[in-house]
Amino acid sequence: MEFINIIINQKTNYHIVHSKESTECERYACSELQKYLYQSLNYPVPIFSDKCQKRGPEILIGNARNNNYMKLLEGKTKEAFLIKEVDENIIITGNSPRAILYGVYKFLEEFIGFRCFTKDCETYEKLEELKIKKHYELIQDFSFEYREVYFRDAFDGDFASKNMLNSNMAFLADKHGNKVKWFNFHHSFSDLLNPNEYFDTHPEYFSLVDGKRQKEHTELCLSNEDVYKIALEKVRKWIIDNPECDVFSVAQDEWMGHFIKMACECDECKKIDEENNSQSGSIITFVNKIAEVIKKEFPNKLIHTFAYQYSRKTPTKVIPNDNVIVRLCNIECSWSRSIEESKEKDPHSESAKFYEDLLNWSKITKRLYIWDYAVNFRNYLLPFPNLRTIDKNIKLYKKLKVQGVLMQGNFSHGGGGYLDELKSYVTARLLRDDSEELDVLIKEFCDNYYGKNISNQVIAYINLWEDHVKNFDMWLYDDADHPMFDEVMIDKSLILLKDAYQNADLDKKMRVEKLLLGIEYLRLVRLELDYPNKEEKIEQFRTKLLEHKITEIFERTALDYSIDVMKNSRYAKDRPNWYSLYYIMK
Repeated sequence: MEFINIIINQKTNYHIVHSKESTECERYACSELQKYLYQSLNYPVPIFSDKCQKRGPEILIGNARNNNYMKLLEGKTKEAFLIKEVDENIIITGNSPRAILYGVYKFLEEFIGFRCFTKDCETYEKLEELKIKKHYELIQDFSFEYREVYFRDAFDGDFASKNMLNSNMAFLADKHGNKVKWFNFHHSFSDLLNPNEYFDTHPEYFSLVDGKRQKEHTELCLSNEDVYKIALEKVRKWIIDNPECDVFSVAQDEWMGHFIKMACECDECKKIDEENNSQSGSIITFVNKIAEVIKKEFPNKLIHTFAYQYSRKTPTKVIPNDNVIVRLCNIECSWSRSIEESKEKDPHSESAKFYEDLLNWSKITKRLYIWDYAVNFRNYLLPFPNLRTIDKNIKLYKKLKVQGVLMQGNFSHGGGGYLDELKSYVTARLLRDDSEELDVLIKEFCDNYYGKNISNQVIAYINLWEDHVKNFDMWLYDDADHPMFDEVMIDKSLILLKDAYQNADLDKKMRVEKLLLGIEYLRLVRLELDYPNKEEKIEQFRTKLLEHKITEIFERTALDYSIDVMKNSRYAKDRPNWYSLYYIMK
């Protein structure tokens, strides 16, 4: 096998070359390539524009020297990229600036072992030589056009870019090639027509439930022609005022539709829903009507809606337009097993019902997206062992040709949920390439983030809970009195993590201590209220939380309030006078 030598013993004839008309992202790709090659091989490969004369073999970034190898990517997505050796030159190009940057990171992964595990933990090999196989060629495209890891740890733009996430919530700038940008990310009916503005004069714009128009916990009357006209004009204005955005949400609001009726039951809305055997019928009909106009006026913009709670069931008549994203949410499922495993275990379970909805939506929707979950929102710190579930569910989504996945974890400003850093990395890697092996990803992460000398103990702790949870159902709002949390598991966890902490390198001890916080929280809230020195122990725990810059341990809840709950309610179950810290995520 013949190889081309690029850098040998701190010497090279190569130059990194970008087009004289290159974008900021392409020039950043050149600098990233130079930086990491320098760190790995202790030699700075020069960078210049193709305006300069060729001086030897080159690493051509993008369309430098009009190399025209993008033609090999015809028919692929705008994020597809190519790495190719041609006559001793190395071509790294792609269908967009962002794709070119992805190609550079993939080159670094393949040839110097580069990995970005978290924003403050990267690795690469220290090498004496860099060589590439003659006629080497790698083309990579993405099964998921939208890849969002909705954890605070993954919002860092460099982490997201290096792991090929195009997340709306990540701080991805021009140098990163930007992202899939949403104008409004969540529920939006009340943004289109706010009941505080319209209800008193036009109650007919809002849901008729049990014979009465609703101002509180309401949705829109989707068959009302004036509602359509007002909503369409609002969406038009959003698009005109925000040309950088790709996706605009026309989606039901969130008022816990599991438990109360919200959808409009007027004669016309009810007729549409009955014809479609689902309350998604009136939603998709309304969204399609808006999407048809938007497609003519703004052909590159997409309209998003939810299939969530009461609207999760697939309509039997209406089909979503091609420019409509339907985002299916699995909030009712169990996370202790994959969707398919839960279906096999209990064909009547919520997970089995979700599987049927997923299958049915996949048959009629060009752009089916998933909103998935990976944390206990009621108790961020409690063990939530769903790594194996994440892996298997992503593979299922790919098989059913889902186009976009959002995996939601602890998005609070301080982060700090159970295994947030590991889950962010694993999810990112699986969304870009679901053929990667979960155990390998966990091993390489733990070796580097916690240290090879203690990674086996940390992995044993992870597997302890992953094995244990198979015997239970695990939901997003479990408390510490859930039967999967018992003293035996607490003791086993503490033995593993305390041993890991004792033997951790000094610069990694805080990372292990952060793991310990989850078990310490579990132990503290399970203590009886009159346990000796309980309040003092909880105050010591608060100090640790602040040292780790954790801002929330209950979703959208002030830390002081949460500490008081820990002191005054066993299992932290009773939360009187609770209020939500609402902050906009967009």
